Amino acid sequence: MTQMCQDEKMLNAYRQGKDLYAEIASLAFGVPYEDCLEFYLDENGKKTDKTNKEGKERRTQAKSILLGILYGRGLASVAEQLHTTKQKAQQIQDKVFKGFPAIPAFEDASKQMAKEKGFVTTLWGRKRRLPNIQLPPYEFDFTEKQNNNFNPLDFENTEDDYIDYDAIDKYTTLLDNAYGRQQKEIIKAKAKKEGIIIKDNGGYIADAERQCVNSRIQGSAADMTKKAMILVGNDIQLKEWGFKLLIPVHDELIAQCPLKYAKECKDRFAKLMSEAAKDKLTVPISCDVEVTKCWYGEPIELEVL
Repeated sequence: MTQMCQDEKMLNAYRQGKDLYAEIASLAFGVPYEDCLEFYLDENGKKTDKTNKEGKERRTQAKSILLGILYGRGLASVAEQLHTTKQKAQQIQDKVFKGFPAIPAFEDASKQMAKEKGFVTTLWGRKRRLPNIQLPPYEFDFTEKQNNNFNPLDFENTEDDYIDYDAIDKYTTLLDNAYGRQQKEIIKAKAKKEGIIIKDNGGYIADAERQCVNSRIQGSAADMTKKAMILVGNDIQLKEWGFKLLIPVHDELIAQCPLKYAKECKDRFAKLMSEAAKDKLTVPISCDVEVTKCWYGEPIELEVL
């Protein structure tokens, strides 16, 4: 995970409190940062409620590409979400990767880890096992071919020993050069007529590769949330104010406290959440806390209480 954490452009965006997706879009499309924001800024650099249509589109494209990688979605899926062609999505991805080379480097390193070890790890060392990534692309079964050519006087060969390496080379080359699933099925059908059963592991391998980055990013986020729950749940000051954790919802924590201590609990809660990963991350982590009288209710302005 160090490749992405050491990307200076990404680190600077966090340190300066910038919108990361807008920053990525700015570098990817070669336009000013302000032209990649969803809303226009006023003369003081504050966000207005006026939508920047072109900026929003650039930001959305960069966000879809980045999250597509992190969530393990294929380029075709990203293109569908962007309502564009796969070729156009590829061009956008290439620009994002050029602006932030640590992203593809992290993706490659994650796949390499899985291929070597059979698993990937989160920031805190928790493992996600992905054994399918170590499967061979194709598996060959020559049982039928061996039975068809069985010689009762050949005492040196057994069914387990029979491997036709020439056939393996031949059909591996054909399958590697095949275009699309339909053509592969035709090749496998041809091999079956010769008594060779071919198992194509490409789908299993591709699924495991898609899960490599997702498991490390989402797994680390889950670890961080659990560490935050421990910090918050054990905090003596919050307990004195009557603060109680209720439930986690993805990367959110839902809690309750007496209304008279809402401001104090909000500030303390945000601080603890932001410190949950300080042993692993050098970038500042922010936490948005919303106070309502009920879940998904209207936010309360604490200053006027």
